[in-house]
Amino acid sequence: MSDTLSTLHHVLASAARLAQDIATDPLVPRLLDILARIPAEDREVIVNVLEREVDLRNLSKSAPNSALSGLNVTKPNPNARLYFRVADNEPAPYVVPEEIVQAVVRAARVLRRASERGSDLASVWEPAMVEGLRRMDPDERAMLRWYHQRILQILDEAEHTSG
Repeated sequence: MSDTLSTLHHVLASAARLAQDIATDPLVPRLLDILARIPAEDREVIVNVLEREVDLRNLSKSAPNSALSGLNVTKPNPNARLYFRVADNEPAPYVVPEEIVQAVVRAARVLRRASERGSDLASVWEPAMVEGLRRMDPDERAMLRWYHQRILQILDEAEHTSG
């Protein structure tokens, strides 16, 4: 009987500590409010995203730079998005230069990784790009052409000044 009472005492003490931690954490009410406001049809996906990201962060903390995780997850991204933004027939929103630089560098890295993994860019990527470019108006295609010519010039400049 004393083992049962001792176990019950430990369980109640743990529950009291947990309740105290929750009651005194100023983020818990905000978190519960946010969860309550998520549209019901989105909750499962968002909770899965949060679980995956938290698990990855904790894995990275316990085994940084290891083959186990393959990543070094360092801090939360304050600009992360959970919902895709789709602009239908409207001009794209203004982006700051840093966002453009990040997008260009990311695109280059994605293409390099895809080619290193043996992805057939010519048969998979190119037809999709042709279809996407057909949907653009002539002014947008002209800007893209200018942009890519300019990127080649900037690339040459970067290689010249780095070597």
